[in-house]
Amino acid sequence: MHWVGRAPAKINLTLEVLNRRADGYHNLASVFHRLSLSDTLTLNPLPDQLGKIRLSSEGWSVPHTSENSVWQALQRFGEAITQAGYGDRWVGWEVVLQKRIPTQAGLGGGSSNAGTTLRLLAEWAQAQGCPVPDLVPIALQIGSDVPFFVQQAPCARADGRGEQLTPLPALPKIAWVLAKPPDLGVPTGWAYAQLARTELSPTDSPHTDRLANALQAGAIRYAETLAPYLHNDFEAPVLSHLPPLAELRALMEQLGALRVLLCGSGAVQAGLCAYEPDAQRLAQTLRERGYWAEVCTTEAGL
Repeated sequence: MHWVGRAPAKINLTLEVLNRRADGYHNLASVFHRLSLSDTLTLNPLPDQLGKIRLSSEGWSVPHTSENSVWQALQRFGEAITQAGYGDRWVGWEVVLQKRIPTQAGLGGGSSNAGTTLRLLAEWAQAQGCPVPDLVPIALQIGSDVPFFVQQAPCARADGRGEQLTPLPALPKIAWVLAKPPDLGVPTGWAYAQLARTELSPTDSPHTDRLANALQAGAIRYAETLAPYLHNDFEAPVLSHLPPLAELRALMEQLGALRVLLCGSGAVQAGLCAYEPDAQRLAQTLRERGYWAEVCTTEAGL
């Protein structure tokens, strides 16, 4: 029997970088929302090859070694099962990853791959009669965004490193165009190095507060009502250092996007569109001009 799961992308509808923490990370305030664009993971148990991991992928290039978040999720889940006294049930794994989410894009692809792997392993453990370990601490060891992908809420406010999650009402189905220049990625560490700014207090997050309140009140029903709430602290420093991203933004605005938002700290920009046909036309024009572009929507389910 094999285990298959979708690994959805996410968008940071707001992203505010607050004060630097003692552990070297920054406190953040953000609203995460799941998107319809997704990778697909297939996990095949290898019962006679304890601890063996074989990882292959199609689509966007990713490492097939311990650098990959899927590999890390398998290792850490196996350690948790073993520590719980069920190491004799643990197996090896062959993993096939269909990679549709670009890397270094700010869409949480690696984190989603890890979170989806943990969810599938939890299903496997239940089928084996093993107790399922708490997935959130395991997820946090892999990355700050991974806990979002092991819980079920499609929309959540994130605080702390991004692991303190408060579920929020999901948006209706709203169309976006995700676009990036070919062969351009933005490493997270580099993006933070460009973020030279006055540190804020841990509670100073007006954009995230405002959007979270609006979602709780059910005040956002259309793309036009969402546009004024979008915010990303990385936009100014990243775009000023990477002219191809600034050029892409100007083009997307010229072609009719209601608002263009940098995705996380990565290379993808999300163009908010009033209607899906508008998004399809925008994406097609961008592809004709040599950009990677995909239409997706906010979604409420896996």
